[in-house]
Amino acid sequence: MSDNPEEQAAVIFDATEESNLLNIERQDSFELSDDDQQSFIQASERQSEIFDFDDHLIPLSLTETQRRPANLEKEVTFFNGLTLVVGLMIGSGIFASPGPVALHAGSVGMSLVVWIICGLLACTGALSYAELGSEIPLSGGEHAYLNHAYGSLLAFLYSWTAITCLKPGGNAIIAVIFAEYINRMIYYSVFNDDADHPSDVTHLWLNKIVASLCIIIISFINAYSVRLATRTQDIFTALKLITLAVIAVIGFIVLGKGGLTKNFDGDIFEGSSTRSSDYALAFYSGLWAYDGWNNVNYVAGEMKNPAQDLPRVIMVGLPIVIVCYTLANVAYYAVLPSSIVIKTNAIALDFGRKMFGHIGGIIFALCVAASCFGAANGSIFTGSRLIYVAGREGYLPTFFGKVHGTWNTPTAALIMQAGLTIAMIIPGTFMTLLNFVSVAAWIFYFLTSFGLLILRWREPNLKRPYKVWLSTPIIFGCVAIFLIIMPFARVPLQSLAAVGFILAGVPFWYIRVKCKETFSIKALKDYFSNLNLNIKNWKFRQGYQKQDTMEMEMH
Repeated sequence: MSDNPEEQAAVIFDATEESNLLNIERQDSFELSDDDQQSFIQASERQSEIFDFDDHLIPLSLTETQRRPANLEKEVTFFNGLTLVVGLMIGSGIFASPGPVALHAGSVGMSLVVWIICGLLACTGALSYAELGSEIPLSGGEHAYLNHAYGSLLAFLYSWTAITCLKPGGNAIIAVIFAEYINRMIYYSVFNDDADHPSDVTHLWLNKIVASLCIIIISFINAYSVRLATRTQDIFTALKLITLAVIAVIGFIVLGKGGLTKNFDGDIFEGSSTRSSDYALAFYSGLWAYDGWNNVNYVAGEMKNPAQDLPRVIMVGLPIVIVCYTLANVAYYAVLPSSIVIKTNAIALDFGRKMFGHIGGIIFALCVAASCFGAANGSIFTGSRLIYVAGREGYLPTFFGKVHGTWNTPTAALIMQAGLTIAMIIPGTFMTLLNFVSVAAWIFYFLTSFGLLILRWREPNLKRPYKVWLSTPIIFGCVAIFLIIMPFARVPLQSLAAVGFILAGVPFWYIRVKCKETFSIKALKDYFSNLNLNIKNWKFRQGYQKQDTMEMEMH
């Protein structure tokens, strides 16, 4: 998952003017009258309002010199796009997900297969999103695509879910990983236990307290200074890449010398799970590490030749990430017994202790904890801007759309997001939070990919600079259905909670969007204007009638 706040902030929705231009370009394909075309454009404007940025409402992450111009310079080459995509994809999940993947897959060989399949699935999703991004060139990602394919309801529900579930849940997962590494590091600094037999000494509530403190500290940093938040991000972003590279290289060297374990001796697929629901949960854990694939099409807007280079970037960038993650997991299994990989929640710490002793474990744990701190900072940074814009546009109480008078940051939005995140940390664990967030996210991933098929059928003449093979979104959609349905058998509580969070947005959509469309300010103004005109006409007629009556009486 991407840890760079400016990359994420560029994703926040700013589609008003672009929506107008796009709808005007498509008038011929709709074959509407002039009045109907104007009504269609106005409806599109209303539907896309929820997270739009106009000239007076820009992402607060950007300074005066960093604001993106209306017409972006197309300066991104293939290599630039490749580095951006890889940076978006690689996140902190690789330091927490190997254990759950190994637990549900059941064997070393099958867990490696799951990691590879997760990467390929992310590739099919990224290619499908690339077509959507080329035919609907609006900022906003899923919100823009769902709005165009289905209308305002699903678009609003996605944005609602992003604010109340996806962002806070993602923040909570990262904070829990941070707390796990910090607590394990502190314990091993005091008690130098054998790394082969780590005991579960980190109390559950101690993890929750540390994770909550992490969210509070980061929220304060973001409330106090945007510059401090971005500098904090710059410091910690490189650590995840360095740590991952070191682990992969060490593992490759160790494996070349025969390895320190027997994980690769004999049948590496022995013990593989036979339950499909187990693999759904394993995929959730693996796909969390690949999170960010759905944002790669945002690179297209500044590419010199997006129709040609974007698919190449995805087809080259995704295999690079797959290779990095596979090598990291091979390194874990080459150094640590599979029983430790399954049980540990801080695999990088155990890896470092096994290779370099006590100090090595502390160094690796510090690097991962710093990486998680930076990831949480970037996620909180951008998530608060979603709440801020929703408040500005009237979809949340207006005080969420205000900035602090001295610090000039959206403090109310940051407080709301911190509260939602801590509310998820307290009752949740890494696995329960991951399952809850994943079910909600994949519901919208499926709807978005299915929207591509709808647009292929409904608007066959729509301009598509890049067109993916039809089998790609079909495969992605089928796997998405599997990932949505199977968890209801193994983790019904988290699955039902995710669906409940989504459906809870329907009343808010009706109040905040549907009623606005039906009883818009313009409609009320027109009504009262016509009413006033009718009153004047009535008074005018009454005046004439009174004058006629007086003339008749005089005669």
